[in-house]
Amino acid sequence: MVLGGFTLPIDEQINSVEVQSEATQGFIKWIDFNVKKDILARTQVAHKTLIKQGIEDIGTCELLAYLAMQNGNHFSNKNDTSRLNKLMVQLKKGDRSSIDKFVDNKYYKYYTQGYHAVLDGIIDAKTGETIGYFPLAKGCWYNHYDDFGASRGYGYKRRHLGNDLFGSVGTPIIAVEGGTVTELGWNQYGGWRIGIRSDCTKRYYYYAHLRKGKPFPAGLKPGDRVEAGDVIGFMGATGYSRKEDTNMTSAKPHLHFGMQIIFDKSQEDGPTELWIDVYELGKFLTRNRARTVKNPQTGEHESVTSKKHVFIR
Repeated sequence: MVLGGFTLPIDEQINSVEVQSEATQGFIKWIDFNVKKDILARTQVAHKTLIKQGIEDIGTCELLAYLAMQNGNHFSNKNDTSRLNKLMVQLKKGDRSSIDKFVDNKYYKYYTQGYHAVLDGIIDAKTGETIGYFPLAKGCWYNHYDDFGASRGYGYKRRHLGNDLFGSVGTPIIAVEGGTVTELGWNQYGGWRIGIRSDCTKRYYYYAHLRKGKPFPAGLKPGDRVEAGDVIGFMGATGYSRKEDTNMTSAKPHLHFGMQIIFDKSQEDGPTELWIDVYELGKFLTRNRARTVKNPQTGEHESVTSKKHVFIR
């Protein structure tokens, strides 16, 4: 692997966060997010435990970076649970040597920076609490599999840069994280779609193939602020057509959910875009699903989880 213009020895290669040298480029070029749902949950629990112990500088992302240094980004529930447990025993005794030895290691820094970029809208770095929401409302059925990177052929040959969540037409789509609506409308590939940029600007969430006819809540428009847990759309099967408001001919109703990481303006559009595999992240978020109820005035589901859109029934 080439890092920053030179080839690393095999024993120094880094797989979780492939980056260009800070000295020559200054920002991460690629993140291979391979963390398993169970390991993410266990490091989150450990994060909360450390806070209770008065250790506030070692959180979920730092613990994941420590594990990645040990496993070369090949996460294993069994092995990494054992590694995490051993580290926690040491930390509870006040022995930080196992993790502190990596503090100045440039690879550890890359892992940590990459994980923070992905997870800071999902897990609160200060409290360890889950603050992100699963992208489908509570009580709505769905199924999915890890289809990130699968081939797509409509328009041109390309990789699938997200996760398809299959369900029923009209299923409320939930904002995983709060932010600003940057795109809302028709796209021949994604059909009716909405894009939301996080407040820190490092994360861009893409929700596509929304419902024909009424894809979005009434009044929602580009530039609007949404909160985590808000209803931002409704599941459908639109797209793959230049004609607006058209359903795909063969696809079942589903939400295309994607997360783009942006460290630099050059990564906003084009071949340098950095998308991560959100499959395991989605499974982790199933524990935190926003509750919705039908508004009797509009007939549409609205969030009773988000503080912004609670209505009096």
